[in-house]
Amino acid sequence: MTNPNVNMATIEDCARQSHAGTIDFGTVVTRLAAAGVESYHVDYRAGRSTYYTADGQVCTFELSLAEPAIAREFDGIAVQAAVRGAQEGAVKYPEFVRRTRAAGCVGYDVWIDGKRVVYHGRRGEQQVEWFPGATEGRANVEVVKQVYAAFTRRDLAAALALFAPEVQIDQSTEVPWGGHYEGQTGLQQCFARLMQALDSTLALERFIDAGEHVVALGRTRGTERAHGRRYDVPIAHVWQVRDGLVRRVHYFIDNPTMLAALG
Repeated sequence: MTNPNVNMATIEDCARQSHAGTIDFGTVVTRLAAAGVESYHVDYRAGRSTYYTADGQVCTFELSLAEPAIAREFDGIAVQAAVRGAQEGAVKYPEFVRRTRAAGCVGYDVWIDGKRVVYHGRRGEQQVEWFPGATEGRANVEVVKQVYAAFTRRDLAAALALFAPEVQIDQSTEVPWGGHYEGQTGLQQCFARLMQALDSTLALERFIDAGEHVVALGRTRGTERAHGRRYDVPIAHVWQVRDGLVRRVHYFIDNPTMLAALG
């Protein structure tokens, strides 16, 4: 039987050392898990961290956070860079806090059993970062769903963080935004061309898990911008995901139906 007082002492010690930058994240997580902590939330705006244990205990500690002011815009790439620095041991916690606040992060949730951390922006933006070595638990279908969710809320930084730097994108050249694109710059060009042509919404109906490939089936609906014509077209997107990142995407669309809508 666990001793709640010992657990609380462990949590308090982890919080104190973490905020002082004298203990690394891996050690914190290992000790908290042994103390029965399921998750914890760090709130930069309120200046506190709250820990939740599996047996219902809640433990809150005040934080001394003032500088810099939390930026208005959320920069998921800057948050990711701070996370990578912390994982490599180059960025201690006080500096990590400064960097993530400057990147517009208002706080984050650490899910110990889920092996991930979710960073939050002012407008509901999210940046999901997995524990080192936890990519085997990051289902490829879940990665693809996170990409769609990021694009739906127009959070380009969060979406880009899920693509490998060398990603390749293909779509039929019959449609105006089609072609072959490479890298994250190519990805941005592809979606810029798509957004210029269409005001679209995806209605995804099914995900097929085929190992490192994921097939998303559904429909794209909306209005083409040139003439205001409505469309409702079947789509199939084939994703290749490896080590938690998208490596390649083939976007397939019902070309005759789409071209008819484009006029």
